[in-house]
This record gives sequence, structure tokens and C-alpha cells, in this order.
Amino acid sequence: MNRSARPGWVAIAVLLFLGSGYALEDGRIGVLYVGCIARSHPFWEMRMDPLFSLGFVQATLRDWAAWGMIQAAASEPQVYRMIRMYMPRTYNELVSKYDIIVLSNANRNAVGPKYIEMLAKAVREDKKGLFMAGGWESFGGAFARPDWGETAIGQLLPTEDVIDTWIEYPRGGLRLVIDKWDHEFIKSIPWRRERAPFMNNLHHNLVKVKEGAEELAHVEGGGHPHDPAMVEWEYRGAKVFAFTGETCTMYFGTPWSYYLDFGANLMIYLDRRPVPQDVDLVHEVRFEMFSIKQRKSLLLSLLDFCDAFGANTNTLMAQIDEADAIIARALPKYLHLDFAAMLEACNQAEKRFKDIEREAVALKDKALFWTYLIEWMAVTGTALFCGFVLWTVMIRRKLYRAVSSTYLRQI
Repeated sequence: MNRSARPGWVAIAVLLFLGSGYALEDGRIGVLYVGCIARSHPFWEMRMDPLFSLGFVQATLRDWAAWGMIQAAASEPQVYRMIRMYMPRTYNELVSKYDIIVLSNANRNAVGPKYIEMLAKAVREDKKGLFMAGGWESFGGAFARPDWGETAIGQLLPTEDVIDTWIEYPRGGLRLVIDKWDHEFIKSIPWRRERAPFMNNLHHNLVKVKEGAEELAHVEGGGHPHDPAMVEWEYRGAKVFAFTGETCTMYFGTPWSYYLDFGANLMIYLDRRPVPQDVDLVHEVRFEMFSIKQRKSLLLSLLDFCDAFGANTNTLMAQIDEADAIIARALPKYLHLDFAAMLEACNQAEKRFKDIEREAVALKDKALFWTYLIEWMAVTGTALFCGFVLWTVMIRRKLYRAVSSTYLRQI
């Protein structure tokens, strides 16, 4: 066997023998997002994180278009069609691919009784995590949207709906107040370090806390002394979490630096894994992984451009594979939440990518040498010709015939 291929095979072998308690054999956390894809932040960005495997199902009747994202629907029938296309076809497919179910601005009527019961069954019987985020089509609904209270999902939630009540823009604002600072998930987010704009005016659904549930945070202000904001409980061994605000408010407007950590850490918590508490380390790792993904994408585009001009990109592509291998070797540790190992791998890979970028730019200049030369000759030749014409017309006056007058004589 080729020695250079061994690390990749070792990584695959380790992944296959990770704990069998997860839906995915490789140890990733499978997240099924059902709702408004246009408002799917931070879950949309979590696709960059190799810890997660995400599936998206457009299930909102609030807006037809998804703002250029996948699964954009132009009409209500298309929404129902997309639900049939992207929702897991069978119960076995659902529980084998996903560990957590997210409902965010999902319309109850669009999802339908069949799928609602299937999702609820996964929580009740297979202990899948459940997270519902607020919005016009969540909890008790708003502006005549249907509520979730009497559905199989509503029975699993730690909250009771207040029908058709959405709190927005009251005088004095709506301040998010943390109640349980020692909670494993809450203390993994630096709420005090950077108070996000959404925390000063959190639009939300109005709910009541069910008996036996734990309230982690509430909203106050504008005539609302105490509205539940984050509520959780454990339902037959499954963790169920309710957030009455929209997660996308952490991204829109002035983005909160830790909105990605909010979504990722919450999914780790709902999957019953230990939530990482080193805020700076975890945040840096996620930022580096996102940066490497973007850098690699731009680099591949540059190499495709060079290849179109006949440049040999095989060497650089092999170097990219080597940089990917560095990340791949650290991936098994990262799936066990070893962020320090992944940060070291990201730093090594980033150095490799910087070197590859320099070589790629040099290769691009070499590939475009004749293009640059022809362009230079065309511009220079045009400039010389125009200069000669100007000199001929304006300077060589001997070519002109002298005249006695430059105005017309009066007849």
C-alpha cells in the first residue's frame, strides 16, 4: 500500500468504529432542519462544520422565496412538493440519519399530520433531541397562523402556547435576561462579554412554562415583566428545548459574533454530549474551519481558471489534497470534541494553503504571460499610433497650406 494513502484509510477505520449511540456511524451529529430556510441561521453556516450533517426541509408558508437559498418555493403547492421531496421517506431513514429535529418557522399545516407524528415518534421512542425556535409559524402562531399546541409535537414541548400572540417593538424594548447561569449550555456562551443587539429587543412568541420544565432565560420590558425565552425539559430521556425568539435575529442586522456557537453548542447539548466550555478555543476553531473552507473554494476557482489557459495544476492539486489530509487526520478527535487537536490541524493546513496560494498566483501569471504580452503590445501600439496622428496633425505644420484669411469675406 502506498504510504501516503495510509492516514486517510486510518481515519476512515477510526470513524467506522466510533460509538454506536449516534444516528450516524461516523460520529457526526445529524440535524434535520424543518421550517423557513431563509431564516435558518445559524444552521445554514453549520454546514461548514464537519461535526454536523444537516438536512433542510422548506416548510414555511410565510414567504414563498428563500432569498436565493436552496429549495426556494414560488407557490404554496411547491412548498408541499418540497416537503414530500426532502423529508425523510420512512421512519427508519429519519432515526438512522438524524439525532436532532429542529422546527423553526415551520407551518403546522405544511408539515402535515403524517410527518408531525413521525417526528414526534422519533423523540418519544428513539430519544432524538427536539428544538423549536420562535416565529410567526411556531408555538402558538401569529397573524392567523396555526398553533402547534394540540399536535404530537406540541405535547412534547416544555411550553404551553398562547394562541396568536407575537411580541414585537414594544415601547422600552425587550431585554433578554439569563436565569440559569450555571446551566451547561448557558455557560458555554459568553453572554456578558458581547451583548448582542437581539438581546436588547428580542421579538418572541408568548408561551407559558409547563409544570416540570426548567426556565433558563426570560424576556422583560415594554409592559412584559416576565415572558419565557428559553425553556427545556427531558421527555422520556430525550432533551427538548424551546427558544421563543427567532435564531436568525442573531445574524440579521448587526451579526452577533457567537451566533454560530449558540447553534452548534445547543445541538451538542441536545445530543447529550458534553458541551465544550473553553469559549475562546471553540470559537477560534470554528472560525478557522470556516476560513479554510472559503480559502480552499477560492483557490480551486483560481486553479480552474489557470487550467482553462493550459497550465498544469496537478502539483498544486496534490498539495491541496495533502492539506485536506491534515484536517482528515484530526477529524476523529474533533468528532470526540477535541478542539485543541483540530485547532493545531487547522493552523497547519492554513500555512499549507498560504504557500499554495502564492504558487497558484505565480502559475496564473505564467499561464497568462502571452495574454499579458499581447495586451501590452496592443495597448502600446494603439498609443504609438494615436501619438503619431496627433503629432502629425498638431505639430507638422509644413503639411498645411498657408491662407491669407481665416474668415469669410463679405461679398
